Amino acid sequence: MTSAASPDRERVVRPKRPRHLSEAMRCETAFRLILSECLEDVATNHEAVSSGDPAALHQTRIALTRLKAAVAFYGPMVADTEWRRLKSELKWLSAHLGATRDLDVAIENSEGLPEQRMLQTARTDALEALKEALQSDRYWQWFDGMWDWVGSGPWTARQDRRAAQRRAVPVAVFHARRLARWHGKLCTKSRGLQGMGKNKRHRVRLASKRLRYAIEFSEGGLPPDEYASWRDVLKQLRKGQQLLGELNDHEVRRKLVENADALVQRAEERTAKHQRVHARKRKSHLLRRAAAVYRKIAE
Repeated sequence: MTSAASPDRERVVRPKRPRHLSEAMRCETAFRLILSECLEDVATNHEAVSSGDPAALHQTRIALTRLKAAVAFYGPMVADTEWRRLKSELKWLSAHLGATRDLDVAIENSEGLPEQRMLQTARTDALEALKEALQSDRYWQWFDGMWDWVGSGPWTARQDRRAAQRRAVPVAVFHARRLARWHGKLCTKSRGLQGMGKNKRHRVRLASKRLRYAIEFSEGGLPPDEYASWRDVLKQLRKGQQLLGELNDHEVRRKLVENADALVQRAEERTAKHQRVHARKRKSHLLRRAAAVYRKIAE
């Protein structure tokens, strides 16, 4: 069961802070700046998402995807038990956001087609579930918990030497090493793309998103000439993400239409069954009355 958050709490939006990474900045400082920006984007769009604005919903999903990419990028430094709990709650929230966003895209791609009305009905139901989630204590506990974790989570207090070294590594050093590793993994994953099944292709798409956001995070944190080469990669990643996104949207739309058709078909089957039962009862009732009349005739 969920309960609505107080109006005062809903109005609490932390001030927007610009993100400025520098080459000498400690990794823990950079991580906090990046995560703060993501959470501020979520807060800024909260009211509009609750009102059903598709653009705000899309921006919120991007903010959360960037957040997950940042945590994965800094994984060796920030992975702890509290993040595992918060990640589980984020999965719950993302499921609500994703269900509504998928329907928005499917509706846009079904304009003028017979299934558009079915998808719009499904979108109304999904949005109601999303609104309930966004107004729940569970959501606010997750949101506040994320801010607490970023500022003072277990990862910030580890006293062992290796953990302290990871927090203190300059951004330029860590990002250069991490970007090269993620780039290599994506190159390996994307080999044979044309012959891939949808699941492997989906993993390539997710890896592309993560690398794209990681490169964007790195602006200012790498020497200009080094970042210039990553900017070329970024340009291609955006193109690839768009193409793979279109393939994914087509697949999602197909599944949604199939599911909508199945729901309509089951509803029609239930209606038809009800009508058959009603017809049998009506027939039996009429026959009983007719038989009674003819028994009287025979008396």
